[in-house]
Amino acid sequence: MIGMNVSVKNTNIIMFIILGFSCSLSWSEDAFQSYEIPTAYSLPTSIAIYKTDNIWFIESNLNRIGRYQPSADVFSGYDIPTRQSMPSDITVSQTGKVWFTEQDSNQLAVFSPDSLSFKEYNIPTIDSSPYKITIDAQGNIWFTEFYGNKIGRFDPVRETFKEYPIPTPSSRPAGISVDRDGSIWFMETQGNKLGRLDPKNGSIREYDLPTPFEVPTDIAIDDAGAIWFGGRKGHSLMVFYPREERFDSYPIPNRGVIESLAMGFNGDIFFTFRTSNKIGGYNSIRKEFLEIRVEMGKSRPNGIKVDSKGNIWFADTAKNALYRLDGDAVAKLWLR
Repeated sequence: MIGMNVSVKNTNIIMFIILGFSCSLSWSEDAFQSYEIPTAYSLPTSIAIYKTDNIWFIESNLNRIGRYQPSADVFSGYDIPTRQSMPSDITVSQTGKVWFTEQDSNQLAVFSPDSLSFKEYNIPTIDSSPYKITIDAQGNIWFTEFYGNKIGRFDPVRETFKEYPIPTPSSRPAGISVDRDGSIWFMETQGNKLGRLDPKNGSIREYDLPTPFEVPTDIAIDDAGAIWFGGRKGHSLMVFYPREERFDSYPIPNRGVIESLAMGFNGDIFFTFRTSNKIGGYNSIRKEFLEIRVEMGKSRPNGIKVDSKGNIWFADTAKNALYRLDGDAVAKLWLR
């Protein structure tokens, strides 16, 4: 394993608010900051946040995980033991341990920041292609098996796996999240369904999406328990209300296609777009969209998360950087 610590300088990025909003240069400079990853061509993708001082992310092209500490302005990188493992998604437990999936090596892995050590676990189903990952309140690790057509659970204390076959064949599960009641929700990209797994008895219930070929990938759950995701065919932000068992759909201005999502404060949902240089926001109370576009050169926002202060962080694969958007500045835009 190779560790690296590099101090970098903040770079201000000029941004433009579209869809009826405008902003001055000073607003952009104050609201947006970029942090260039010191290793070239690292291809940052999924990110995770531990408290406010550890931004963890996957460096897909280098087969390692990275960390950025905003208070010290320092990047660190840690090589994954298995070569060409193809890490795909990352999350952090309440104790600060970093968990991630390895698609090509068919492993679940954990990194300890205290000991700077990795541990990898072989997933029981061969060639399952573990994809997205999340953690429940008890510390269990849940992940989707894209080709295995299963939902996987890993108990870190007993170091044991349990897998749950999805009823729909070749459903290609992707995004996964846990609600406040402990239910596991996941998206079926090819099954065109939303799934719910009950951890108490292992049962799975599927809900057909209202329109075909939506190919939903990521998922986010708000404080009220509503399930949010993106639809490709309808170019829309979609939501499912479990109590009413009802779907709603909100067409995205400029017909964007959502890649990844994150819940913000006060009913805000933030997301990145597939093959676009924009990030988007939707206020579920005002029912208004906001799109922010990077204008300085080629940009490709990817994974996105919101920290405890309401700031929006995302990775940019094209610019090889992490970005932070000031949450207070965005909140003011909704009031215009």
